[in-house]
This record gives sequence, C-alpha cells and structure tokens, in this order.
Amino acid sequence: MNFYALRVSLVASEPQLFDNQNMSKDIYTFEDAIHHAEERPPENEQKEKLYSIKVIVEDRSIGVMSGMVAKAKNFNGHDIEFKEYSVDDYPPLIWFWDREQQVILVEKKTNVFPTPNSACKAFISISNNIELAEMGLRVDIEPVLNESDSNFWEEYDKFDYVESVTFELIPPNLFGNTEKEMKEALNETSELTNANKITTIFENKDSKLNLKSDGWLKNLVSWCRKGGGNWRLRGRLSGHNKQLSNVKSEKTAKMIFMEGNITELQLENYGPEEILQILEIHRSEYDYHISKEEK
Repeated sequence: MNFYALRVSLVASEPQLFDNQNMSKDIYTFEDAIHHAEERPPENEQKEKLYSIKVIVEDRSIGVMSGMVAKAKNFNGHDIEFKEYSVDDYPPLIWFWDREQQVILVEKKTNVFPTPNSACKAFISISNNIELAEMGLRVDIEPVLNESDSNFWEEYDKFDYVESVTFELIPPNLFGNTEKEMKEALNETSELTNANKITTIFENKDSKLNLKSDGWLKNLVSWCRKGGGNWRLRGRLSGHNKQLSNVKSEKTAKMIFMEGNITELQLENYGPEEILQILEIHRSEYDYHISKEEK
C-alpha cells in the first residue's frame, strides 16, 4: 500500500492576537475537528456531502488515530425498467494520524485522490469546522516532499531558463528548533503583518534567474520539503521552444510504502499500540527533524 504523507499546520485567523507559544498544544483541537466531521461532514452550497470520515482507532495519550475517509461520488444509470437512478458512493481509504509529527498518512488511490494536493484539500475541508473556528484557528495541509532538497534542483535543471520561482510558506507551529532562522523570520513577518501565509517570489522576466543552492534559498526549499509550504517554478522547459511551463513541488511529493494490505475489517481489530508501531516503523520517512544533509 502507498500513502501520501501530509503535514498539518495550525494557523491563527488573526496572528497578531495569537500566542504562537501555545499553538502546538492546540493540535488536540484538530483531533476534535476530525470527530466533529464524523457527525457533520462538509457540504457544498447545495447541502450535498463532499467527504465522509470515520475514526476507528484512537488513543489521545499516545497521540494516534486511524480510520477511513472517502470522497463522495455519484453514479447515474438505468434500472431494468429503464428508469433513471442516482446512487451515492463513498469508496473508502485508510488514514493514520501521527500527532508527534502532525502528519496524516492517506492511502493513495488515484480514482479517489489522484494527487497529494487533492488529499490535502479533502482534509482541509473536513477539519476546518466550528471546532477550530471557535479557537480562532484553521489548518493548512501540505505534502511532505522527498527527503533530498536536490529534487528542487533536479526540476530546476530541466529548464532552459527559469523566469520566476514562487514559495508559499506557512508560519510555523512545528519543527522544533530546526530551521531556526526561517521560523523567526516567518513569525516576525506574521506578527507585523497579521499574515497567516507568506508568499516569496524571485522573478526576472528579462533574463534567466541565477539561483544557487545555499543561503536563504536553501532554507526556503528545505522548509517546503518538510511540509511547511510549496514552491512553483515557471519558465521554458528544455524541448519546449515557445510555451512557458509551471512545475510544482507536488511533483516531488513523498510516498510511504507499507507492505501488505489493510482493510476496514482488519483495522477494527487493531489496537492503538499496533497503530503506533506502524507509525514508528515509517516515521523516519517523514520526520521533520534536521537531516544529515542539513547538519
């Protein structure tokens, strides 16, 4: 089984009024929001359910949850009497929650969530409900990217020239003491401007951008890799004579492979300690702590 690794970040609706020091403790509210969505799933303007989620295994004392999630689908057809009918379908996927890393692992099935960003969008819709709103919070969710920062540079090298690079960054409530300069800069900007998302653009429409894999740019790439934001390259790819192309960080999203297959019935027989063991086996693959490459 393959899983998307999605990093959950808590952001304040009004950063200037919020104490960042306490935000990491409020991750429990995210868990409350998941439970709220079990009874009141998100709906569109026509009151049609968009997603369904179920918590099957949970233990708050060790910070794990697991269950099923589905995206609503609708099938239209005709019965034996040639009468039209419409049936709602919710193809289920397995998900895990690792509070220590603030990561959701979501089973990859491209007929449900074709991309990691579509899985992020689903959990943003599911969890941004009254439980978070009453705390003055909401969640942003980004895919964890492949471990090596070189993935950004591999994509960069595929261009004949790059016109612009855009970084969309989330002020932190995680990452411990790693990326200290980035944390301080983002938090300071957030407090001064009341922004809960910060966009940085490097651009030169008249000539090729000259980017180097050190200094501030390296910090931006590393921040996104850990699930603290996303990047987008825009320019002319090799072999494309005229058209400008965009390459997004989602292309380098990490996949977590788990041996075997877990069904809903099997999950119902798991205990919290077994869920924790599964997460601990794979945690090093999405751990936000500083890597050997960055020391």
